[in-house]
Amino acid sequence: MRPPASLGSHLRCASRGLVFVLVFFLPLTVLPFTINPLELSKQTLLVILTLSATVLWLASMIAEKKVRFMRGWMNLIPLFYIAAVAVPAFSSSAPYLSLIGAHSQEYLSVATAVSIGMLTYLIGNTFQDRKSHKLMHGVLLVSTVLCVVLSLLSLFGISVFGSLTGVLAFNTVGTFSSFSAYLVVMNSFFLASLVSHRTNGSILHEGAIGTLERVGIVLIALCTFFFLLLVDNSSLWLLFVLSILCIFLFVFFRAQDFPSRARLIVPLILLLCALPFWFWFPGVHVVNLPVEVTLNTDSSLSIAEKTLQATSSTTGSGPGTYQFDFTQFHDPVLNQTDFWNTRFDRASSYVLTLLPTLGVLGVTLLSLFVLLLLLRTIHQVVKPHSRAEWLESFVHATPWIMFVISAFLIPWNMTLTAVFGIFSGLLASQVLRKEASRSFDRSPGVALMCSLLFLCVAFVLFIGVFVTTQRYAAEIAFGKAVELDRAGGALQEIVTELDRATTLNKYHDTYYRNLAEALLLRVDEALKGISSVDTLTPESAQYVQSLIAASVNAATQATTLSPNNVLNWLTRGSVYRNLIPVMGEATTFAIESYTRAIELEGVNPSNWVELGKTHLVAAEAIRPLTQATDEATAVQAHTSLSEHLTNAQMAFGKAIELKPNYAPAHFQLALTYVAEGRLDDAIEKMESVALYNPLDVGVQFQLGVLYLKRSGGGDVASAQAAFEKTISLSPEYSNAHWFLASIYESQGDLARAVQEVETVSQLNPGNSLVEAHLQNLLAGQVSNETPEAIEE
Repeated sequence: MRPPASLGSHLRCASRGLVFVLVFFLPLTVLPFTINPLELSKQTLLVILTLSATVLWLASMIAEKKVRFMRGWMNLIPLFYIAAVAVPAFSSSAPYLSLIGAHSQEYLSVATAVSIGMLTYLIGNTFQDRKSHKLMHGVLLVSTVLCVVLSLLSLFGISVFGSLTGVLAFNTVGTFSSFSAYLVVMNSFFLASLVSHRTNGSILHEGAIGTLERVGIVLIALCTFFFLLLVDNSSLWLLFVLSILCIFLFVFFRAQDFPSRARLIVPLILLLCALPFWFWFPGVHVVNLPVEVTLNTDSSLSIAEKTLQATSSTTGSGPGTYQFDFTQFHDPVLNQTDFWNTRFDRASSYVLTLLPTLGVLGVTLLSLFVLLLLLRTIHQVVKPHSRAEWLESFVHATPWIMFVISAFLIPWNMTLTAVFGIFSGLLASQVLRKEASRSFDRSPGVALMCSLLFLCVAFVLFIGVFVTTQRYAAEIAFGKAVELDRAGGALQEIVTELDRATTLNKYHDTYYRNLAEALLLRVDEALKGISSVDTLTPESAQYVQSLIAASVNAATQATTLSPNNVLNWLTRGSVYRNLIPVMGEATTFAIESYTRAIELEGVNPSNWVELGKTHLVAAEAIRPLTQATDEATAVQAHTSLSEHLTNAQMAFGKAIELKPNYAPAHFQLALTYVAEGRLDDAIEKMESVALYNPLDVGVQFQLGVLYLKRSGGGDVASAQAAFEKTISLSPEYSNAHWFLASIYESQGDLARAVQEVETVSQLNPGNSLVEAHLQNLLAGQVSNETPEAIEE
């Protein structure tokens, strides 16, 4: 009779069970309550389950009063992986982004690196027996099959995750290209298992389970090829071909160890079918997949080089900060494409993403991790202790090598990064064969160290659960705010959710940035409810001031948390610019903010336009002072007005230089000419903008206003045509109806004028100015004055 298992044995089994759960659910995990349903949820699962499994493993040693681990220098290699990410994080300009991760950069964070390092060590020390390997293979197979099934269902419009599968080609791994790359690697793993298995072997099961495993492997192979046909990406075809060739290379190296050559037919057919599509034939476009755009290799290399020159070549810009590197150092040629305003958060490949963010030191440490594990694996393949051991090394090494190759071809995400760590652990488990143990009774110091380590990891687990819960709750609140905004929800509810997000997570700059913008809208909303300054009560004034202060504070906090994020400075500049009419010193702060944004992304024309618009707003705020009775004040105002208009013109000119067809820059330059009194130049510029942007409602309306303002020969007719076109493009454009009514009124066509003003009244119910003018028209009273725009 077998003696009952000890508590330590149960704890070890529980630890391994959590690893199996992690391996199974990580590619499948989707939590659709946040803006980012994949990366954050997968990182959360990875961190919590890895820490929990480690705590149980340490607890098993304490329960047995014995330290047990596998002996070998391979135990040290996870430290290289952790150090490669952790060391550059200390000098990062975005600590939260580098340490924890955000903006889909969780896969590059220190939290992820530590978890993967611990997982690699844990698998290497607790999965030595072949039975656990076989079970791990089965778990990976079932998980991958489910991923494939869910993706197929999504392609054919069958919803599984609610609104998420409404997204075409949704899958649980990431982008469709990332999912295809994941399948290519996993396909190499399962094909290697298929060709190396023999009866009563350690690779696949026997009986009904084994039959199901073989069916699953064939299904994955066929679906992998099908998905590659849909993506039609040369890098993925190359990876697929190399994965098959890698299998054949191992087969030719030790042909005598493969029991059935007939099993090679499947990979051979896949190889022969893949080559024509890689070199000649186009893909199959039976489904219109979402467009995926990545940087090319030349651009990625250029950004990496410039980043290492501008920051520290040793430690780079910091993990997860590639988007900041891109905004600062990408080529202006991109402005001539449709993606000129896209801010890429990763390079053309994983390696080129790591190079500028981790620096030479980080990449060297990662290279050591890969090289040491590769050398030890090669030794295991060349000089195995047995045939079974060699075949397992072959099965685990094939996908691991494909992961390494893919790092040079495609960008990675959380799933690819974590599964790479799993296979690294499986390789380590075959190398670490000799167990070392030390009894607590004989080594009190070891007992103390083990206990302290257990307490530390348990404490980190407790803190991790608490922080993760708050972090996820913050993401849910932020997601609710975004959904409310998209649905046109109440602004107060949006502010409430954003405020809750910043309360739950005080380190995420995106929350503060969006909160600042929402609070600024609340200021506008509050001011619209005030008919005049005379009706502004002390309570209302204090309320508006508190909203303004909260908006400024939120924008400032965003730039403090992530000073290299250009979006934070653009939001801060926007907040201050809107305050220029009520707060004189806001001009300086707004210009400083936009200047900083240009320092971070000087080749983006929209940033220069925003700076120019700030100078225009400042000029209009100063203009009344040019009529001051005090001569010195008037002279100073004239000087400041001229400087702001000159700077605005220079900013718009720079934007046009960067992107000659950028309509907003030309439009704002025309408004600058108006502010300078150059009406003819303004109309000429606006006409050119309208010519190339005939469907732009704002351009057509402003052109009509300028014609009315000049009122030269034929200008009134031109203004009428511009307003009529504006209305045809946007029937609810109140001011177009309003100005068109004034033209009809000047022409004596009161019936049409009344009709237009009635339309304005319907679009703006309760507007006293509109109602009064309508009554005058009905009474036959005609006004010869050019109207002012109404507040819509």
